[in-house]
Amino acid sequence: MKSTTIRTACILITSLVLTACSTPKTKNAFILTPPSQKQIETNVQAQVSLMLTAFTPVAGQAIPNEAVLSAYEQRDYSPFWIQKDTIDSSIHQLLDILELSYTHGLNPVHYYTEEIKEYLSLPTPSQKQLAELDVITTIAFSSYAHDLSIGRYEPQLIDPNWQLDAPTNDWSEILFLEKTSDMIRFLPLLAPRHPNYQVLQKWLVYYQNLNNKEPDIRVKAGVPLSVGDQGERVAQIRARLIQLGDIRFSTRKTNEDYFDDKLKLALIHFQKRHDILEDGHAGAQTIEMLNVPVKVRAQQIAYNLERWRWLPSTLESERIWVDLTDYKVHTFLNDQHSTMKVVIGKNERKTPVFKGNMTYMVTNPTWRVPHRIAQETLLPKIHQDPNYLTKHGYQVYSSWTVGAKQLDPLTINWPEITHSNLRYRFEQTPDEGNALGAYKFMFPNKNDIYLHDTPSKHLFKEHIRAFSSGCVRLEKPEEFAQLIVASSSKRTGELEKAKKSKATNVVSLPKEIPVYLVYFTVAPNENGMPEFRNDIYQRDELMEEAMGYYSFNPKESL
Repeated sequence: MKSTTIRTACILITSLVLTACSTPKTKNAFILTPPSQKQIETNVQAQVSLMLTAFTPVAGQAIPNEAVLSAYEQRDYSPFWIQKDTIDSSIHQLLDILELSYTHGLNPVHYYTEEIKEYLSLPTPSQKQLAELDVITTIAFSSYAHDLSIGRYEPQLIDPNWQLDAPTNDWSEILFLEKTSDMIRFLPLLAPRHPNYQVLQKWLVYYQNLNNKEPDIRVKAGVPLSVGDQGERVAQIRARLIQLGDIRFSTRKTNEDYFDDKLKLALIHFQKRHDILEDGHAGAQTIEMLNVPVKVRAQQIAYNLERWRWLPSTLESERIWVDLTDYKVHTFLNDQHSTMKVVIGKNERKTPVFKGNMTYMVTNPTWRVPHRIAQETLLPKIHQDPNYLTKHGYQVYSSWTVGAKQLDPLTINWPEITHSNLRYRFEQTPDEGNALGAYKFMFPNKNDIYLHDTPSKHLFKEHIRAFSSGCVRLEKPEEFAQLIVASSSKRTGELEKAKKSKATNVVSLPKEIPVYLVYFTVAPNENGMPEFRNDIYQRDELMEEAMGYYSFNPKESL
């Protein structure tokens, strides 16, 4: 359906150049004799209105029509690309850039490169055709500037769990530069400057080129292989690891079909960056991962480049970065970087992607049980054991209103309380068994998500750590608490005093700290190679549905 929609848009634009299609094509730009600048401007104004009406958002796409209209209004509809009876040479530079948009995981079809070429091939275009060329080129330029800077798609229309506020519209300022040559020069600078984006973009190009130049080397199915084995399948594994970059090609003579220690190390390297057991054996899962087509890997990288474009263009030097798919939190504070394991929301209670500002922490917190968790988790346990609340330090209140009366849980007829008529509020008092442990770290948000301690320390030994009800549990909360107040001796003293009191206390932070909860299924590892992670929340499926399939060979059409 997406493919049909895009083709329809292209047909609509091409219909504006029917005359061009019946005119002999010339290869180079041309000199114009005809219409006056005023005539062209009059036609530009008419075409802006007509063509912007034709360009409407589809699915989750974001079309920057308002920016184009404002730019033309600001210049009194003077054309961008037609100057002094000639077509500006910068239009050819722009065309080259647009045709390379696939190297950012974007689709050149969206930027009307073929339609622009049709106009440029006209030997003697009319004033209307010149106006059409100027407008469609400006729309293509604006769309690419927008998409490269803040993403082509509206994140929340694709993935409701992506709740990070969209970046600003600063990208549109490029349309108000005086010269098109300056517009062209600044265009590539709109891409995210974060090193992770740049590394992934280079790997996307590598996979695209690999896909275009040679077929995927496949490993035949069969029994697991390990050190000492030999045969055709061992040679296939070695060749595939060379193709994917896990083995650097060497001219030194190697027994290709023998499974040696060097091949085992390369396979461990591959397994590590594909989120599978690092045992150095070529079992069924490892072979399955080896056989994933390069084109599919390129698509995965493209999805994650789009996610990077959804983030702010500049990230704060001091921040807390919760990497959901890696089950880790990275703390960048006081010119130091530290990391620890986390537990995140289970699949049915996904931890959302968003940004907050951490302002305080609570020591020895009381846990006010969210109503949904009370319905789905706590109530069934009470039905099984009427003494469950007393055993685990829960207090029961008559309602969620301020001043609600505390009740004796043993006086309530729990068998009559159901999922639909549960009105009580539950709070778990501070103790060793409290679900929040000894610390709760607050960055107010509509999801009521926060970072906290946990008594379930054994979960940090698991490889896949998606067990919570949405909040993020920290492996070393005390260490984390000390990190976020380290810049203030006063707050450090308050924290120490609060810990010893055994009572619930609030400790304000020396300053607000931005907290990002992010989701990437491909990320560069410490060696700069792409790490393909388990898509625990099936968010890549949403990206594929929205972005659609397109060829990574720029010579192929959609």
